Amino acid sequence: MTKFDEKVTELLAKHPSLSKDEAIKILTEKNERKKQKRAEKTDRNNAKKARSETNRPDDV
Repeated sequence: MTKFDEKVTELLAKHPSLSKDEAIKILTEKNERKKQKRAEKTDRNNAKKARSETNRPDDV
């Protein structure tokens, strides 16, 4: 059983009124939001790193 299947099973156990398709949809949307948030954070960190490198003096 994959980790995704385990999460679906856990969600169904916690909310028995959900159908399996609804649980899969919820988890898929959640994973997409997490991916987007992670990408935004990476972009912010890369921009911050690039700015700090351009502001660094060349005394090295």
